Amino acid sequence: MIDVGFPIITYPASSSIRERGRLHGETFQAAIAELAAIRRDLMVQKNPGLSKSKISSLATEQWAETLCYDSVTADEIAGIAEGAKLPLEELIVLNNYTDFRDIAVPDQGCSVLYVNEKHPIAGQTWDMHSSAKNYVCCIQIEAEQPADQQVIFSLVGCVGLMGFNGLGNMVGVNNINTSGARPGVIWPVLIRRLLNRDSFGLMREMLTSAPVTSGHSYLLASPAEAEFWEVMPDLAEKISRIALPERGHLIHTNHCLGKKAKLRELAGVQSSTTHVRYGLLEKKIDQVQSFTDAFELLNDHDNYPQSICSNYQTGAQDPSVTCGGALGDLSSGKITMWRGDEMYDANFVRHDFNLEMDRRG
Repeated sequence: MIDVGFPIITYPASSSIRERGRLHGETFQAAIAELAAIRRDLMVQKNPGLSKSKISSLATEQWAETLCYDSVTADEIAGIAEGAKLPLEELIVLNNYTDFRDIAVPDQGCSVLYVNEKHPIAGQTWDMHSSAKNYVCCIQIEAEQPADQQVIFSLVGCVGLMGFNGLGNMVGVNNINTSGARPGVIWPVLIRRLLNRDSFGLMREMLTSAPVTSGHSYLLASPAEAEFWEVMPDLAEKISRIALPERGHLIHTNHCLGKKAKLRELAGVQSSTTHVRYGLLEKKIDQVQSFTDAFELLNDHDNYPQSICSNYQTGAQDPSVTCGGALGDLSSGKITMWRGDEMYDANFVRHDFNLEMDRRG
């Protein structure tokens, strides 16, 4: 397997959307092809009845929905496909792996938090099938205006898994397994579109009206307020909120908390560690007062392997590992993203960013 080394992919302000995608695809052509093939194989392993023609049909439907929803970010995906010399279908599979209809994927086990004590801090682990770890990357979007800057945690070939922008907004996401999946927008495109909104209210409006494919929990966060939403086709349920001058925290793992969402949850394919990790977060979150505290919590090994950070497979749980994570101080623009585990992983890599913050209003 190729190891891309957790690179920072920089999109210059002067480049077009298609040019950014082409450069991304050309630079990581071999790795993108390898990751797309791995994800296609994993889908078929989990559902042997998922034929090539069915995958193609679903990809076509999802692409049509995505073009209607956000043609700009769709153009970036098309550019990546061109640069990587791959059929567009392969990029749709790579980006929307967890959302293909009728496929249960209990190997996404992220832990997400927002803390507003001394400073507003938001971040998450990113737990995926262990095959993804070699392909994680950062995308840094440069812009003439501070508000339009973004730093995104992603995979090569993918337009974004979570991220931060120059307004101090953050969008986080984790998987929940729910019924009613159907062809809809490619969810990394939704992440990017939310980060392009210039107010918290517009982010919320965009999220709750999105034609999603399947269930996810989303954290919308800003320096002044934050909300968790559990979103699936035909349902967007707010489950928690905090806003200044209130102080405190919000947390989420991979099971539904909303009353309506619980009625749609497929408990049989739930992450085997979700309730344990939620309990650990509840127990420890009150101790978080600083950026360093939050980083240490997201990298906590208590109760390993069913811990907040679980960097190695043991066979005792579903096939996910903590491939990395991201954390940001939403008032200062200080952001850190990492791959692996600083304590136990010889291939640990960490990048620090400082966004120039837009101080409007």
